[in-house]
Amino acid sequence: MIKSFLFITFLIFYTSSFSQTFKNDSIRSFVETSIKLIRSNAVDTSNIELIESKLYDKAKDLNSVSDLVPLYTEVFELLNDRHGGLKYKGKTYGWNKSSVSANAYLKGKLKTEKSVVSQVIDKKTAYIRIPGNDDFSFKKVDSIANDITTHINKVNSAKIKGWIIDLRVNTGGNMYPILLGLKAFISSDNIVFGGFRNSKGESSGKWEIKDGKMLIDGIELDSKTQLKIPLKKDIPIVILTSCYTASAGEMTAISLIGRKNTYIVGESTADYTTAVQGFRINNDAGINLSTDYVVDRNSKIYKSSIQPGIEVLQGDNLENLKKDKKIMKAMQLLKR
Repeated sequence: MIKSFLFITFLIFYTSSFSQTFKNDSIRSFVETSIKLIRSNAVDTSNIELIESKLYDKAKDLNSVSDLVPLYTEVFELLNDRHGGLKYKGKTYGWNKSSVSANAYLKGKLKTEKSVVSQVIDKKTAYIRIPGNDDFSFKKVDSIANDITTHINKVNSAKIKGWIIDLRVNTGGNMYPILLGLKAFISSDNIVFGGFRNSKGESSGKWEIKDGKMLIDGIELDSKTQLKIPLKKDIPIVILTSCYTASAGEMTAISLIGRKNTYIVGESTADYTTAVQGFRINNDAGINLSTDYVVDRNSKIYKSSIQPGIEVLQGDNLENLKKDKKIMKAMQLLKR
C-alpha cells in the first residue's frame, strides 16, 4: 500500500447506539461513519471514547452538515493528529496547532524557494538544498529524482570530503522521488532504512535497498539519472532542519538518521511524522487520518518532531551561505 497523502475512496456505514438521539439523519450518518473510520484506522485512538462522546453531544441538535464540520477541529486535536483533516466541499478542518517556534526569515522564503539548489562551499564541502514538492499524483517522480541527482553530479568530485543536505524549506509533498534522488547517501548496502508502524506497533511498510534497488512499501523505484562519480562510503553528512521541515521533509531526514557520520543541525521539525490515508464519508466529504508512525533504520518510532542533535535557532541566510549560522555549525562538524 502506498503510504502517502492521497485521497483514497473508501466507505463504511456504521450503526450506533446513539443513532436515535440525532435531530438530523444526515448528521447522524456523517458522525457515525466518521467515528467508525477513526476507530478502525487512526494510529492513536487513546481518546476515542472522549471524541465519540463530545461529537455526539455537540452534533445531536445541529440542523446541517455545514454546522457539523467545524467540530472536527477539536476531533483532530484529541487524536493528536496534525497531519490529517476533514475535507468538506473544498475546505479542510484540522488541528490548528501553532508551532512552538517560528522563523520569520524562512517563512518568507517558503514561497520563493521551489527549486533544488547546489553549490560547493569551500572546495571540500558540497551543499544541496531540496524543497518540498506538489507531486501528490505521483506524476513527477522521475523528474524530481533526476533533478536531485543532476545537482549532486554538479557539485560532486573527488575533492569533496563532506555534504550538507538542507531540508529547511522542505514542507512536504511526495517523499518517493526525494528518497530516490538521495539513494546513494542512504546506503550502498542491502538495508532496511525506515518504514511504518501501525497503532499496534506492527510493521505496515518498509523502506529498503535490496540488490541495489530502492523499494518503498514494496514499490521499486529506479532512477533514470546515475551518479557520474560514486559517493565515498560513509562520507560525513550534516542535515539541516527547521520548524518548517515537514512531512516528506521529515521522512527524508529519518531515512538518513542512524547512518554513520550523519548529524542533524538546526531546529525541531514541524511534527508531521505520520503516514496519512484518506477515506470517503459521502459525496461531499472525506477524512484523512494518520494511520501509521514512521520508524528509522534502528526501529526508533517517531510520534512527534525530529529533534536536532545540535540546536541552532534562527541565523539563516540563504543568500550568503557562509554567513548562515546553521551552515557555519555544519562546517565545524564536517572539519572534525
